[in-house]
Amino acid sequence: MDEKIVGEIIGEVFKKAKKEHASHSKFALSNHISNETDLSARTLERAYDRYINKKVKYGVPQAESIDLFCKYLGYEDFRDYVENKPGDLVIEQPPIKGTNKQKLIITISIAFGMILLFFAFQKWSGFRYNNNTSVDKCMTWADSIYIPISCNKGPLSKYGTHVKPLDKVELNNMRKVEVNATYKFFSEDGKPLVWYFKNKSNEHEFFTAPGLHPVNGETLRKITPYIIQNYVPMHLDKKESFIPE
Repeated sequence: MDEKIVGEIIGEVFKKAKKEHASHSKFALSNHISNETDLSARTLERAYDRYINKKVKYGVPQAESIDLFCKYLGYEDFRDYVENKPGDLVIEQPPIKGTNKQKLIITISIAFGMILLFFAFQKWSGFRYNNNTSVDKCMTWADSIYIPISCNKGPLSKYGTHVKPLDKVELNNMRKVEVNATYKFFSEDGKPLVWYFKNKSNEHEFFTAPGLHPVNGETLRKITPYIIQNYVPMHLDKKESFIPE
């Protein structure tokens, strides 16, 4: 994931917490957010140190944690944040004095026109996308999910993964997940809900849809009771939700 976007998310998370809680200390805000989410206070303190206090000794949050940060902000997950966060538009208004009043009117008119053009473009872009006429009909793997991307970005995205034609089924259903023994691996009628891949480090990666591995293109295997019993941990330690650098 783009760490600049992650830093923006963390900043918004603690900004929101300051509005909700009387104390603005790192400890108080982290505990407040932890009580409102499934995030551990330690994970939040590390995020605060890395992105607010700029202490880079702490690693980048894992995708699961970033999804929870976004959920705290009112989004479904990271992808929903990237796709739907509105841009901020700041219009400076000079004091109204003599001829400055006319300049102000012109400035406001131009700004208003730009806003109308922006929303018209958004609506037009959405129409083109829904009717399969947009050039942005590609996607790329971003750590744990597929995200839409322009086909003009080249063979590789900034995440180092291939840019491929957009597949709505994969886009909406393929996710890399962390699992434990309580995870729902099978449907009520016994069909698998999880597929896995054993990487070169003999670690098992788990996904929510069948098909090919998003990075190396290897075929994913459906989950079995043997894999669950031998390779799935009993529980997840939320304190280890950061990737060490």
